[in-house]
Amino acid sequence: MENKKKWLIKVKTWAKDEIDFLLIIAMLAVVVIITFSCFLAVKISQGAKKAKAKEIWKEEEIANTVRLEEEERKKKLPVLSEEAKVRLENIYVPQGEEKQAYLTFDDGPSGNITPQILDILNREGIKATFFVLGSRVELYPEILKREYEEGHYIANHGYSHVYTNIYSSQNAVLDEYNRAEARIKSVIRRRIFKPLI
Repeated sequence: MENKKKWLIKVKTWAKDEIDFLLIIAMLAVVVIITFSCFLAVKISQGAKKAKAKEIWKEEEIANTVRLEEEERKKKLPVLSEEAKVRLENIYVPQGEEKQAYLTFDDGPSGNITPQILDILNREGIKATFFVLGSRVELYPEILKREYEEGHYIANHGYSHVYTNIYSSQNAVLDEYNRAEARIKSVIRRRIFKPLI
């Protein structure tokens, strides 16, 4: 019996020591896990800060490039005199004058629409500018003559308005202008030219 008691005391002591040892190991494991988690959190935070710093640096670089380009553009602008600044401020309403609207009509004359426009302008006492096409002047010379005789401004707007032909070469643009000019001059004298844009 004595041996059995000794053996039981030994087992209890051994078990207590073993449990204490396992608790110490578990606590060390928890400390290691917490330390590693903190280390990872710090590294992730540092990485996020670096990424944010890189993003801010990139944004600042872009803003700086835009600012430098804007400064270069401003350097190329002409310096305006005081008179020019005043004229620009008053571009729509010169001092002492009322606002004005300028009516323009492109790509005519038209056989049915232009006469109606002319009737309205005549009835209201309004003058307009007609940017005419040479090919349309060929079709309706009498309408062009009416526009001119009623005091409207006649302008050369090219011959055909077919962009693939007009802009095929520099000579084609000039040819458009000259052909329309000849048609207009055959009916009235020419005033101004409006480029096809």
